[in-house]
Amino acid sequence: MNYRDFFSVATGGRQAFRFQERFHEEGRAQVILRAATGLGKTDTAIVSWLYRRAVEPESTPRRLVWCLPGRALTEQVASVADSRIHRLVEAGLLSPVRVCRLLSGSLDNDVTLAPDEPAVLVGTQDILLSRALNRGYARRPFRWPIDFALLNNDCQWVLDEVQLLGDGLATSTQLAAFREQFGCFGSAPTWWISATFDPAWLRTVDFAALAANVRVIEPDVEDLENEVVQLRVHAEKRVEVAPVECRLPAGVAEFASAQHRPKTLSLVIANTVRRAVEIRAAIEKKVTADVQLLHSRFRAADRAAHVAAVHGPVPPEGRIVIATQVIEAGLDLDATLLVTDVAPYSSLVQRFGRVNRYGEQDGCRIFWVDRPLTSKRKSWAGERQLKPKEQEQVCLPYAVNEIEEAAHILEELRSAAPADLPPVSAPPPWEHVLRRADILDLFDTSPDLGGNEVDISRFVRSGEDRDVYVAWRDWSGGDRGEKPLADAKEIEEAELCPAPIGDLPQIAKGSAWCWNALAKKWERPELVYPGLTLLMHTSEGKYTAELGWWPESGAPVASLEPSSGPAAEGHDDDRKSLVSYRQSLEDHTQQVYAEMGALIDALGSVDLEPYRSTLESAARHHDWGKAHPVMQETLHKALGPYEEILAKQERGKAAHSHSRRFFRHELASAFAMLAEGESDLAAYVVAAHHGRVRVSIRSMPGERNMGRDCVRGIEEGDVLLGCSLGSGIGRAPTRLTLAATVLGRAEHGGPSWTDRVLRLRDGIGPFRLAYLEMLMRAADERASRKAGEGVQ
Repeated sequence: MNYRDFFSVATGGRQAFRFQERFHEEGRAQVILRAATGLGKTDTAIVSWLYRRAVEPESTPRRLVWCLPGRALTEQVASVADSRIHRLVEAGLLSPVRVCRLLSGSLDNDVTLAPDEPAVLVGTQDILLSRALNRGYARRPFRWPIDFALLNNDCQWVLDEVQLLGDGLATSTQLAAFREQFGCFGSAPTWWISATFDPAWLRTVDFAALAANVRVIEPDVEDLENEVVQLRVHAEKRVEVAPVECRLPAGVAEFASAQHRPKTLSLVIANTVRRAVEIRAAIEKKVTADVQLLHSRFRAADRAAHVAAVHGPVPPEGRIVIATQVIEAGLDLDATLLVTDVAPYSSLVQRFGRVNRYGEQDGCRIFWVDRPLTSKRKSWAGERQLKPKEQEQVCLPYAVNEIEEAAHILEELRSAAPADLPPVSAPPPWEHVLRRADILDLFDTSPDLGGNEVDISRFVRSGEDRDVYVAWRDWSGGDRGEKPLADAKEIEEAELCPAPIGDLPQIAKGSAWCWNALAKKWERPELVYPGLTLLMHTSEGKYTAELGWWPESGAPVASLEPSSGPAAEGHDDDRKSLVSYRQSLEDHTQQVYAEMGALIDALGSVDLEPYRSTLESAARHHDWGKAHPVMQETLHKALGPYEEILAKQERGKAAHSHSRRFFRHELASAFAMLAEGESDLAAYVVAAHHGRVRVSIRSMPGERNMGRDCVRGIEEGDVLLGCSLGSGIGRAPTRLTLAATVLGRAEHGGPSWTDRVLRLRDGIGPFRLAYLEMLMRAADERASRKAGEGVQ
């Protein structure tokens, strides 16, 4: 089937515009798609990728990574992908493709470890860019390297509404450049799509040379002669200034209520969550219309309910949606009335696109709420000029100069039809630029001695409006003064609510807790940084299902704590060895070896053959360190000798913890491999596959006892027990040495562990090295899952 017919089936009978076909023809490389809101940019990219997956899968990246601006909602894009895939699968034109909503609060976050399966991953820049930088927000640190690998190899990135990404746009171009420089498995091109975009914005320091070759695809003369396109680009959208009373929430509520018409959708867009909530409180008292509140600071279930309500059938009385910037990207709404705060011009263009989206309605109006900032503009003549601090306050979360420039444009604007809008002319929307040294340093995920992590927020989103993630639980009989129990269940992502970091520093000192994986206990956070996960007592309030994050609320918050599940992970946690079944080291190793071979075969298009022997060696030896007496003592819950060397044990029949703190069996495996002459790469892949051991290895606080050298629970001279690693391969008792943990070169002249890993990182490249360790993790987890299901 040709692309035009494929597109028609995917979209339920729509015909592709010519620019959509040109995009498909050009889309194998880095491409900019620039088209007005309502012309189908989402379908342009999604259907093009799906067609390539259907007809040329060997040359098409397996994952489509759809990145939306930080304040956007992802459900609409994910739903579009779901519907297109469903139609194509039903028509027999495509094999099933998983669509994952990568949000704090998404159950799909834990099912993405399938490197051989095609998938669409939809998320915000906070989630996706932080994970691509190996510091995933709202993500367990031990799984950061998995995301780092999957989001930088064998994937097609789509940066949606790039003018709203700020510093995240520069990060996207720099990552694209680094994938070219360092290399990656498979291909990993990037598409940037927007209604308003200057290609010069792509010229960051490392991408500048590549930017010259990026093609711009946009509607041309042939497209503009199309009747459907003409209807949309000339859609009626009359622009007027709102009454001065609308500067206050009560005034907006009064005006929007009066202008709203039955059976229609009206939008009120405020620049801050606080203002949106205050408008909602005032407007719902004045109308019989359905009133909905939409912003990004809800827990997952509540957010989904609000999005579903907004997209439901409009009742006879009509619907009024009060929203924040989430409306600017990812939502397909068609309103007849818009009342909006002044925002940067590029943001306003997105908001205008939610009015008369398809050009099929009459009498559509847009009112913008003016702000008295300086005396330079004629409309503010005679008004008191605000002081600088006051100006900053009324313009939040934007810069004063951005609001002034937008207001100048709005004063002369009478129509917001795409054909009547002046082009965007602005400097690049980014300030901070990710550099080569940054991405190399971020490869190591080892925390400092206090358990703190690197703050990457300057590379993820511009400005001060950055998020932490808050969960609520009830513990100790409701006594908020006591800390959560050390064995409290691990926080699940469905419990989390994004909260502005500006609201948290003082709150966190007195009422919030964070998990210290090194100390294995809940602590008051010394630093509150973007991406941090915090736990609060339900009695602290600050959230409601109707309003979302609301610091003024003192009402108890419903706990979403799971009824069952593991406790929060510590650095010496070995929970994947304590399962629902018993399995020998020999049998587990053989299953992992088989899974690794199957993965390499399934991933033939990314050319893993040069690494096959290394990966097979890693699979064969990955759990050799479980032959350590400390590990066997834990699994048997007894001292040796042992008739069988175990890899897995039923939870109730094993000890709760190791006899040595911080013990890591995978590091023992790596030390044994080095002692037996295995390659540095195979040893690294083994050591790193659980996410605890990477570039640097050091003793943990208090680990060196009684004068003995000890690193991660392994002492100099420890001996692994004799064991079988499957396929008739046996290993005699093997003595371990900590020589590789010293700085510089060891006494025998060999390089240190850090030196070995840095050579691998710089020689293979950080993205490919992470991918290899991810494959070891994937093979291990698949074998364990099948063993738990009784699959041989």
